[in-house]
Amino acid sequence: MAFEQPKPDNVSYSVLINRIKDGTIKIPKFQRDFVWDLDKTAELLDSILKGYPIGTFIIWKTKERINNIKNIGNIHLPETPDGEEVYYILDGQQRITSLFAAHESVDVAVSGKKQLLEFKKLVVNLDASLENNDQQVVAPKLTDEKHVSLTDILNYDPTKKYLESHTDFTESDIQKIYNYSQIVSNYDFSVVYLQKNDIESAIEVFTRINTSGQTLTLFEIMSAKTYDENQNFDMQSKWQLFLNEAKDKGFDQISSTVILHLLSIIISSSKECKRSVILSLDKQDFIDHWDGAISALKDSIDYIRRIFRVPVSKLLPYDTLLVPFSYFFYNTKTQPSAEQRFFLQELFWRLSLSHRYSKASESALYQDIRRVDIILNGERPTYSDISLDLNNPKDLVNTQFSTSDSLCKAILCLLASLEPKDFLDNGKVILDNQYLQVSNSRNYHHFFPKKVLESENVQNSNSIVNITLISDQMNKRQIKTRRPSDYMNEFTEKNKNLRQTLKTHLIDDLNEFGIVNDNYGIFIEKRSERIFEEITKQMEIVEHHKDYENKIESIVDNGESETTEFKSTLQYDRRENRGNNDLQFNVIKCIAGFLNHKGGNLIIGIDDNREVLGLDFDLRTLRQKPNIDGFHLHLVNLLRNHFDTLVATNMVISFPKLKEKVVCWVNVIKSNDLVVVEFKGKDYTYVRMGNSTRSLNRQEQSNYEKERRGH
Repeated sequence: MAFEQPKPDNVSYSVLINRIKDGTIKIPKFQRDFVWDLDKTAELLDSILKGYPIGTFIIWKTKERINNIKNIGNIHLPETPDGEEVYYILDGQQRITSLFAAHESVDVAVSGKKQLLEFKKLVVNLDASLENNDQQVVAPKLTDEKHVSLTDILNYDPTKKYLESHTDFTESDIQKIYNYSQIVSNYDFSVVYLQKNDIESAIEVFTRINTSGQTLTLFEIMSAKTYDENQNFDMQSKWQLFLNEAKDKGFDQISSTVILHLLSIIISSSKECKRSVILSLDKQDFIDHWDGAISALKDSIDYIRRIFRVPVSKLLPYDTLLVPFSYFFYNTKTQPSAEQRFFLQELFWRLSLSHRYSKASESALYQDIRRVDIILNGERPTYSDISLDLNNPKDLVNTQFSTSDSLCKAILCLLASLEPKDFLDNGKVILDNQYLQVSNSRNYHHFFPKKVLESENVQNSNSIVNITLISDQMNKRQIKTRRPSDYMNEFTEKNKNLRQTLKTHLIDDLNEFGIVNDNYGIFIEKRSERIFEEITKQMEIVEHHKDYENKIESIVDNGESETTEFKSTLQYDRRENRGNNDLQFNVIKCIAGFLNHKGGNLIIGIDDNREVLGLDFDLRTLRQKPNIDGFHLHLVNLLRNHFDTLVATNMVISFPKLKEKVVCWVNVIKSNDLVVVEFKGKDYTYVRMGNSTRSLNRQEQSNYEKERRGH
């Protein structure tokens, strides 16, 4: 059967305007914003008055409802009556908007401009001639010649006397106005109706005829395809609602492809997110799974903020990272188990430090979703196909700082996770998406200013190792382009905690790191080692727990030692059968001892005789959330109150089962620096000696610290 080519129809001006007014003609939301100015509209109406063709409107005529523009200017357009066909403009949006806005004399917002376009300013020059091609009859503003408002022409009614106020109009002028109104009302517009009724064909036609050179995004296509009035589903509005909510958490700058990829992986049997798969998704399946996918996305954001301490979305190496984590939460609906937390941590850093989604992200996601399925089964996936881009500190030195590079952003994530403090007052540095969008943001500070280094012909001034995260005001008003020895000398006098402040930036010591002498070579060598050490720690934690269940059983069987201690409870007093907050410090003291010695394992829920008690006693003391998640949150807050953020990364909390009872395992890695904790107004330094933890006096502390530093 031969294909029947669509033939143009003719539609009069009055029919066109009335169809807009009664809600029959609609402009799809996937159309670009209105961008014409008054000059373009004046040329359009001038062409109509002179009888020139203005191009063909291409219209998709269908009973299907897609999301559309609800108003033009300040005129709210009515919905298409139920059961009636809709005429969606696929080509001619700028023209039809101009015609309607001029007819109604409304003010219209123009994309990229602050001022509204005032169509009431359009006039018709009565002294000009339609026969003279060099003269433009319709003008975008008042002229010195005799003129009349274009709106008066377009709405001319001979029964009304509204033109009588123009005393300078002659009968010839009135006749000309009448003639012009008749030309417009009798003008036949060329219209081609799309014969196929499916939205895919309509979008294909729109894409092919789009003269702006911009093709529709996948999100715009799916937004049109899934729109449903009866179910009140408008994907664009729902996604914007999510972004508005995410803004409070600093995660509002997320690409819309994240939700499309997630929904495709959830819905499709192949768990793929290729374009063809997304376009083939069933509309009702898409709508039915939307709320669950958004909920999982929120859970993944909370998890990444809480566990990896990534404060804002702009620091994420890729938005795509949210997809595998959201898929995990969609399938669990609960917090991950201890083992799963280790595996998710490894997943995060391996994907972040490998340029994983720089290209072919859809196929990479396909593989990584299978890794998440393995994690969901409580097993550890392999990563033989993913090689890390950082193998030693020198790789860090050679990595040039750029906010568009995923590897740089992964390192910035690590620096941000340490919750860096302000050099001046040790206050928390506030990081914000608005400031982190570009490399020259004041939040990104070259510790050795680039201008200083470049003036001395020092290489690698823009190394990621030279970047610290500080406040905008600190960078702009206090540091500027001063040498580190200069501004650090000032901060030493004003910030008594400067040494601890610097540690939150992975800078251990002013002398050791070459800062006092402005030695950039020593600085990047030492700091690259510290950053690499911190990255390695994140990976080693997972390796340390590779044989998870066997390891915890072995620790318990070997009993208490220099590196192992058992606690019956965290805060439940078994003698008095009540909660006792003072008992919590026994746990803090033990952890501090491990931090200051060789590291070790604290297991809560086992008594001195190795009897497994579990955590039931402690759970009774938790009023708001008497479960394992509540215990975990309570313990994390307790540790944060006594240890700074950098030290807190030396601890991994998990909840394995022993004899069918859940215990809490705190694995502690030795701290680089001596840790001091405060209890009831006094500072204490604890170390592990044999099977016990004891406090050091000042002399012992001094001797012990020298011994640790190898002096």
